[in-house]
Amino acid sequence: MILFVLFLYAFFHFITVTKQLEKTVAKLQHEQKAASHLPHVILISQVFDNPYWRKIEQGAKEAGKLYGVNIEYIGPLRTSIDEQVKLLEKAIASRVDGIIVQNLKDEAFTPLIDKAISRNIPVITIDADAPKSRRIAYVGTNNFEAGQLLGQAVVSRIEGERFIGVIIGTDTSENQRLRLQGFLSVIHQHPRLKVVSVASSSISRIQASIQAEQMLRKHPNISIMVGTSALDAIGIRMATKNLHRNDIQIFGFDDVEETIEAIKNGDIVATVVQKPYDMGYSAVKLMVDHLSGKQIHKEHFTSIEVIDRQNAQQGRNK
Repeated sequence: MILFVLFLYAFFHFITVTKQLEKTVAKLQHEQKAASHLPHVILISQVFDNPYWRKIEQGAKEAGKLYGVNIEYIGPLRTSIDEQVKLLEKAIASRVDGIIVQNLKDEAFTPLIDKAISRNIPVITIDADAPKSRRIAYVGTNNFEAGQLLGQAVVSRIEGERFIGVIIGTDTSENQRLRLQGFLSVIHQHPRLKVVSVASSSISRIQASIQAEQMLRKHPNISIMVGTSALDAIGIRMATKNLHRNDIQIFGFDDVEETIEAIKNGDIVATVVQKPYDMGYSAVKLMVDHLSGKQIHKEHFTSIEVIDRQNAQQGRNK
């Protein structure tokens, strides 16, 4: 009798679990079927797990939920033009409904963007534009103005004659070149300030630290260091601590958590903050408008602001 009762218990438990599994599978199949009918848009990031790009992903997926678009987020594990190009080629070959991508090098990306357009796949550039391509729109910061704002942040917060070292994310990217140009356009108006060296971090905190340390050893008269991409200021901070250079005043770009904490602690003076969440959200909205047959503007600039110790304690937007 005991064995029979145990058998019945096991049998009914098996049936119950089986039914639950069938319901779960049916639900997943329904969700997959529903997703398959949604427009499929691929967002290609510069670095897959970079905090800045995760905010872009968040904004894009929020817009995707609202407007009924399946957003697929992909990207290389570390900055690699070759890997990004491969991902863009795969997206074109899979004939997705739309592509949102950053341009890191005109020679590599412009022909592929034009290839996608020729196959009726709309492309929106994000964060870094490809103005010579046939992309339908650019969404992101006005990078020349952002560089100017960074220069103004330095000018307004620094007194006396100073020598400046600059770390840029990459010298092949249009957005980084524009930020540097904007920054220099302001600094050159003030003879008391002089940029003595510029180096690239390859969008890497470690490389930013290495380049900053080499720069400070070669130019010990530098007392201001500026970074133009998200991880540069953090890398510069590492270098100044390694060299015990407490006299260096650091200015950065973007609002990754470590940068904001360093500003609160007085290790970084200020940072120019972009709106990556807004970029992702706006890019998807514009893509939806285009797919719906609406006319869209060729350029959509998101806002920027300066965060320093005075306002770092206040809440920041996404």
